[in-house]
Amino acid sequence: MRYVIDTHVHIYPFYDTAAALDSLLDNLGRADPDASRIGCLTERYDCDLYNQLCAQPDAKVSERFDLTPGDDSLGIRRRGDGATCQLLPGQQVITGENIEILSLACRERVTEGESAPDTVRAILDKGGLPVAAWAPGKWFFERGKVVRALLDQFEPTELALGDTTLRPLGWTTPDIFRDARARGFRTLYGSDPLPYGGEEQRPGSYCSEVTRASGNGLTETPSGVVRSLLGGGWDISPAGRRGSLPTVLERLVRNHRAPKPARAC
Repeated sequence: MRYVIDTHVHIYPFYDTAAALDSLLDNLGRADPDASRIGCLTERYDCDLYNQLCAQPDAKVSERFDLTPGDDSLGIRRRGDGATCQLLPGQQVITGENIEILSLACRERVTEGESAPDTVRAILDKGGLPVAAWAPGKWFFERGKVVRALLDQFEPTELALGDTTLRPLGWTTPDIFRDARARGFRTLYGSDPLPYGGEEQRPGSYCSEVTRASGNGLTETPSGVVRSLLGGGWDISPAGRRGSLPTVLERLVRNHRAPKPARAC
């Protein structure tokens, strides 16, 4: 079985949600038209799209897509061409050290602002897959030491690293990625759309191409596939494309200028 999985999907409240879902389907389809498509939402503190789509999608979405809530994922089928994808719940957590940890395939949320090790443990306790997500400047100096410490405190079956479109094409692979791979830690790949209008085109543009390397090939649930990625038996490689340096710089400037919602606490 083969999958294309975007493990870092944001669809913000001010996005055109239908356009973002179109992009997810189209971009994953371009990465591998014959693979099953999975999008892992990593929702920010002010976002609750997964529950909204399951309960009451807006008219533009419901007119263009058939949505089928399941026990652990949301089936999406575009009426125009029958393209399908499974959308999984998840969270982006900002730790006390200002490190981004993603909780994949997990509907239950964890508390923000805790230490990075406690955040990883909380995600594991709730059944999610923790991913330490690379972000520009956030793995330097003391925060880089925090990420390296996570690799000493957790096993490769408990934590992955995350690469995104914000690491420009041509940049040398960060030392932390290389060192982690040498120790058996997996890297997962995701698009990481930014919170300003126009980024609806981004979902699915950079993703993990996942092929079962061993096992009996029995049918698996989408969340089960994602949660099992660190347990062996899968070949994982990047698909799609990261951004050029000018594109990444432009995106970062626009993100810096975009208004940020106040936190509730």
